Parts: sequence; C-alpha cells; structure tokens
Amino acid sequence: MGLGGLAGVWARAEQKDARVSLAFTSVANDSRYARNGEDLVNPSNAVRPVRCGILLLGLSACLVARPAISQRLQPTHDDLTYATAPTDSGADKDLRLDLWLPQVSADKSPLVLWIHGGGWSGGSHDNPPAGLTQLLQRGFAVASVEYRLSGEAIAPAQIHDVKGAVRYLRANAAQYHLDPNRFAAWGSSAGGHLAALLATSGDIDAAEGDIGGNLDQSSAVQAAVDYFGPTHLLTMELDDRDPPGSVIDHDAPNSPESRLIGYDGPGEGIGDLRANIGSLVAPYPEKARLTHLMSPLAHVSSDDAPIYIAHGDLDTSVPILQSMRLAAALDSAGVENVFRRVEGAGHGFGTQSPIVNSEAIDFLASRLLAAPEPLSAALVMLGCSGLGVARSRAA
Repeated sequence: MGLGGLAGVWARAEQKDARVSLAFTSVANDSRYARNGEDLVNPSNAVRPVRCGILLLGLSACLVARPAISQRLQPTHDDLTYATAPTDSGADKDLRLDLWLPQVSADKSPLVLWIHGGGWSGGSHDNPPAGLTQLLQRGFAVASVEYRLSGEAIAPAQIHDVKGAVRYLRANAAQYHLDPNRFAAWGSSAGGHLAALLATSGDIDAAEGDIGGNLDQSSAVQAAVDYFGPTHLLTMELDDRDPPGSVIDHDAPNSPESRLIGYDGPGEGIGDLRANIGSLVAPYPEKARLTHLMSPLAHVSSDDAPIYIAHGDLDTSVPILQSMRLAAALDSAGVENVFRRVEGAGHGFGTQSPIVNSEAIDFLASRLLAAPEPLSAALVMLGCSGLGVARSRAA
C-alpha cells in the first residue's frame, strides 16, 4: 500500500495556505516549473527529456512476472530474523526478511534489497517485490525486508533498520552465496524514499544506527531504484501542483510525514514545523533535524550510488517534483542517474509497469552483473503519449 492507500486519505477542503519560502533548495514558487523534466535547481544542468520512439529491449522485458506468479514463489529462506529492535512503547520487535536465491547457479549472486511502501505506517515484507521473477531469472538474489513502522517507532528507526538488514546480509554473504560487493536497494513510495536514503546517506553517522549489530560491515549499496519516493519532507506540500493536485495534506498533523517524525499531535505537523524552522524552542530544533536526516535530497554527494528514479506525472500522493529535485541534485553532483517520467501514471504505473520494471532491472544488471545479458532483437514500439525518459549528464 502506497501513501495514497493509507487509512484516512485526506481530501482538500479549502485553498492552500500561502506558501512559505525555504532556503533549502526550495523552488516551490519558481515559474520555471514545468512538466518536461527540466532541472529546477541548476538550469545549466537541465535533465532533458528524450522523445519517445523505438526502444530496443532485452527479451526479459517481455517476461515481467504477474503478481499471481510472484505470490507462488516461496522464499528460499523465509522470515530470517536479522535484528531485534525496540519500539517506542518499550517492547522489542523481531525484524525479519525473506530471501530468494536465483534460479541460475552462482557462487556469489548480486543482491537486490526490496523495501516495501505504505506511508511508513503500513505494508509488509511478505508482499513479493516488484519484478521478482525477472530478477531471479537474471541471476539476482532478492531480500524483502521488514522495518519498524512509524506507529511502532518514529524516525530514524526506518533507515536504521534497513541499514541493519544490509549489514546482516553482508556479514552472512558467504552463507547465502551473496556477493557483498554487489548490493542494490529498490523500493516504492515510502520504500523508494528509504532506497534513495540508503544510496545517499552512506557517510551520515546519524543515519547508521546499530540495529542488528555487524558494525564492522558496510551498509552501503552499489545501486538503487526509487519509485515515486519522497525526497525532501519539508517541501512535500509546497511541491504539490494542480493539476494533478493531491489527496493528502502533507502539512497536516496526520500526514505520513508528520507521523514519521512523531510530530502528529493537535496543532503540530510538518506545516507548523516549517513555519517555525528557525526557532530554538523545543521541539522545533529536534524535529527539524529529523526531517533533514530523513530527506535523501539533503545528503546528495559525488560518491553516491547510481540511482534509477521513476515517477508518474499524475501522482496525487507524492508530487513528481520530489523526484525531479533528486534527479537534478544528483546531476549537479555528477552522480549517475536515470529519471523516468511516466506520463499519465499516478502513484503506481499500471499498464506501463512492465516496461518501467524491465528498464529498472536492466539498469541494475548493467551495474551489478559481471556479464549483462545481450539485448534480443525484439523491438518495442512506444507512443509519444507513453513513457518519457530523461538522463543525467553522468548516465
């Protein structure tokens, strides 16, 4: 379940309050905003769209697993406990992951860590990850990871948990026949946010935590896929555009972002935090620190892992501008990235999912497989009203 599927989706009842200008890469009122993939931070580094045409795809592009097939694929290792972590209520919670090993024999397989969505407050690691069958056929191992939800523990518990899962899998790579030097993260919505944060926060001590131990192991990933994940928590509401509009008031106390940072009481919320962003009165400094820590955009640097980003331009749960901001920042930092604007798609890609999933898998394969599969002679024709792709200077 993505952000838009949370219980209690909030419709707009009135016009938005006046926008508050932010010093941190805020371009909310910038007239340069357009629906064409342009760079909003550095116009000279614009991420320019490529017109649709003929796309040469590997045979695997036509073999995306249907959900019913994925559900029948039982994990090779089911419900591995990778850590025990405290909740905000004082109880302990066992954190688990499911691990599928590839169908092709390999001494050391590259790993894709799947991170589920659900507004940080729902979802389950038991749901098969996107493109599971394809990934296994291409030689990837796949791990679907559980993390503490915002109702169990507020941030930074979620990023601490997924980093703990990476360290666990790396520490046990020999046992599970994994290549510790070829790890990737992939997630959608809240999971996409955490995948992007994994890729950008490798040098941020506060994002590391000690969940599960194995602190002698790195939590870095070598590539990431971010499907429509938030990238800058303070500007989610400011980044909304109408059309397509939004079904969530991101400034409200009951928004997913406000719940994530534990600022969800009466009179609280991201909007109140933003209005008092410079205040030294508690709890504003601590909540401001949390939103900064949990924003992938805040941590972009030249040594970040390559990232594939995809976002529907009709998304009414997470504004596409959030992904455009991340792609622009990665481009400016010289980080390899692909930004895929999925035209006509909302919070999810619908009938366009097979093409997007296949491109994401090809992106991972070209960076993590020693010998990427050769492309087949199959040609897939795309109409210009369908997918649009923009590639960074470093891609």
